[in-house]
Amino acid sequence: MNDLKYLYFLTKIEGLGSVRIKRLIDKFGTAENVFGVSAREISSLENFSSKTAEMILASFKDFRGFDDEYSRFAERAEKLNVRILTLSDDDYPELLKKIYDPPVILYVRGNYKKGLLNNSIGIVGTRKPTDYGRKMTEQFASELSSAGIAVVSGFARGIDTVAHRAVLANPAANAITAGVFGCGVDVVYPPENKGLYVEMLERGVLISEYEISAPPDAVNFPKRNRIVSGLTLGTIVIESDIDGGALITARTALDQSREVFAVPGYITSKYSSGTNALIKNSQAKLVESIEDILVEITSGIESAELNLFSNAAVPQKPAPVLSGNEKVIYDLISGENEPLHIDVISEKTGLNISDSLVTLLNLEFKGCVDQLAGKRFKVSS
Repeated sequence: MNDLKYLYFLTKIEGLGSVRIKRLIDKFGTAENVFGVSAREISSLENFSSKTAEMILASFKDFRGFDDEYSRFAERAEKLNVRILTLSDDDYPELLKKIYDPPVILYVRGNYKKGLLNNSIGIVGTRKPTDYGRKMTEQFASELSSAGIAVVSGFARGIDTVAHRAVLANPAANAITAGVFGCGVDVVYPPENKGLYVEMLERGVLISEYEISAPPDAVNFPKRNRIVSGLTLGTIVIESDIDGGALITARTALDQSREVFAVPGYITSKYSSGTNALIKNSQAKLVESIEDILVEITSGIESAELNLFSNAAVPQKPAPVLSGNEKVIYDLISGENEPLHIDVISEKTGLNISDSLVTLLNLEFKGCVDQLAGKRFKVSS
């Protein structure tokens, strides 16, 4: 916690954003260590001029008088049950660590624990959805949560709110929903979402990079979008105008090398112009069902490299204790010498493709099976 004090102080220095602070810590090891280096050492880093280095060192003169402010900050966090995660913490979301500009401090409320968002999908869209947009959002959010995939959104009016509510209303949900704020994590915005806020505080997760009690500011929300996409394996865009904020999230997802999905809409509706353009320009995969998403996020090499699934943490042991569809599919695959294609699995088990993919995804989460190229599956080694 002592290093948090130094890190929090660094965030107070004007002109030092997440990228520069991360660069300092990557070079010097900890936030505290930064306070002991020279201007020459700082200016040797990329995008740090001599003037910037001198400004940083000059700011350190105020550190002695920082005790009272930091004490108030820590006391407020404790009083509000706000958990503070830094980039060096083991509990910091793994996927978010991998983006170019992860927040150096995350403020979290609700039921967060390590690994909770390792398998998650973002859902974003217009603040004024049509009935079609609401229906599609409810369908995808509900089915994803049933499959054990967390749903992340921005807690805004419209599609975001519908997505959060759909997960909370799903009695079969096996995953949580997380809202990323463009204000302090203790600030209810928009105000009409107060009931949703309370419910997510109890059964979801609330996340922000902005300081406790920071008011909503228009410039915060585009920056917030990179966290929505950064926390997730991919982002679904459901209804967006051609210049809608949801397309910012889609662009950040592409920049982060994450999947982008788009639900097609009426060509006569302006609320579908953005999503249709993403598909038309080959920036997003057209999705009609959860099956389209599962095929992408469970595909071979990328998943293994990102350590998204828990198979790496599961030790060698006898066949796992499984039941239902999981046991049926696992027994089938384990009884074959060669990997089985999804079509063969579906045919031999009598399960449809969608149910088979959901079950295989859960088996991957448990470290029981691996997916190879060409939608073929084998037992984890």
